[in-house]
Amino acid sequence: MADEKPKIFVDEGWKAAVEREKAAAVAVPEPVAEPQDEEPFTHFDHLVSSLAAETMMALGLMVQEGQTEVTVDLDFAKHSIDTLLMLRDKTQGNLTPEEQANLGKALVELQRIFSVRVQQALDAHRRGGAGLDQAGPGGITLA
Repeated sequence: MADEKPKIFVDEGWKAAVEREKAAAVAVPEPVAEPQDEEPFTHFDHLVSSLAAETMMALGLMVQEGQTEVTVDLDFAKHSIDTLLMLRDKTQGNLTPEEQANLGKALVELQRIFSVRVQQALDAHRRGGAGLDQAGPGGITLA
């Protein structure tokens, strides 16, 4: 009995099992993302929103925390609007329809408000004052 060697059993079936698992894994379709109704907010939209927010601050539509007075800086507002106009011109034909629409809406609204603020500045100048007290608790100081 000492001459008997132990029998070694080699399971060759594992290879077939691995091949079946590989085939099953490949056959499973990848989940498809559901189409979205809205386009995601793009980097370009973020840029337009940032410039629009700066312009609104310059036009006195937004007040920084802790401020009691609204300051209107028409020069900076004009510069920001001009920057958005330049972006519109330079990106013509390279934007998605949604990006183009967002930029157009921002420009129309900011230009309208800018025109109102310019008229207010002219009216204040004609009256001989630099500020208007009709904007609320802090008034408007024209820079």
